[in-house]
Amino acid sequence: MPKPVRRISSKLFNIISSTFLSSRSVSLSSSSSPISSEKSQSSLSSPPQSQPQSQSQPQPQPQPQPQPTQTVSEFPDAETAALLQTVPSPNELISFDELQQLEKSDDDSCLNCLNPCDSHSNYPSYLKIDYESSMHNTVKPYIKHVLISTGKGDWETNIEDERDSFAANLHKVINNIKLNEKVIITNSSRENDSSSTKGNDILIFPENILIKDVTTKQVTDFYKRFLIPENAENYLDNSYLDDNFIIEKMPYKAIIVICSHKRRDKRCGITGPLLKEEFDKVLKEKGLDPQTRKNDGVGVFLSSHTGGHRFAGNVIVYKEGKGIWYGRVIPCHAKSIIEHTIIEGLVIKDLYRGSMNGSFASGCGGRNFDW
Repeated sequence: MPKPVRRISSKLFNIISSTFLSSRSVSLSSSSSPISSEKSQSSLSSPPQSQPQSQSQPQPQPQPQPQPTQTVSEFPDAETAALLQTVPSPNELISFDELQQLEKSDDDSCLNCLNPCDSHSNYPSYLKIDYESSMHNTVKPYIKHVLISTGKGDWETNIEDERDSFAANLHKVINNIKLNEKVIITNSSRENDSSSTKGNDILIFPENILIKDVTTKQVTDFYKRFLIPENAENYLDNSYLDDNFIIEKMPYKAIIVICSHKRRDKRCGITGPLLKEEFDKVLKEKGLDPQTRKNDGVGVFLSSHTGGHRFAGNVIVYKEGKGIWYGRVIPCHAKSIIEHTIIEGLVIKDLYRGSMNGSFASGCGGRNFDW
């Protein structure tokens, strides 16, 4: 089970982000893959100090000295230093060009589909999707995602406006307390378990836990138990002894979350269901769907507003404590995301928007790439 995410301040996140932005581009390099390239290297350096000259006797100019590389001990504090050593390794990244080389002999590859594609659903031409702007680092830092099971595929424009709903009550508690770090709260199309008769089943990432049948009367206790970082530890050690909540390990190997909030923005409202249909189809073909794999399958759920509608379709992949955000996803991409992100653990560079804090480290921290 992934370790609980520790809290980081906005100031610390800015330090980390600025360091990532100054790094050189990275490319795929994996000893287990036929594709390889050299790793890029970067260092934090300071210019050599010039020697003062005497007014009576000019001193010879010193020979240029190698610029020192900043060591871990020279960072502002030990925690920052530890986080700066967790930049995603090159073997976690792959581009469309590299994928096309890998899949060029695959007759079923979807990356070489014609545009418009004859084999997959196409988005209507009237959808105003932004294909020009850079998507990198368009995800705001967040430490948790609370996914509420509702069994629906669309919701009120703002889910916190739905009277007496769990989302509305949880938003109210969080707004009154004002967390230092962002927690994402979304409704989902996931059905509640048959045993949950009074409330909602709730999934929490990155802990990968399922809390069953949570009622609106339990919102404050839910917040204190699961959303305060210092309390959110060892969820499963005494899970079945908890008198207030039924806590279980998440019954999925991975989760695919797709924004489909049509009342919020029609772009995701149209693209979301088309993507879910294709993901479900590919997973079933590969025997990775929850019906086939029981507690070891991949769940695909529609979600309320996640942000970035102009980059529809918007997809989040949660697996083993990581949260990878993709944008401009089309049905042709579903097979590659399943094969290369869910199965192989690679980040597809051309679709990548950002990630949940701590996605590429055993510790924590905001994760931003710059290519």
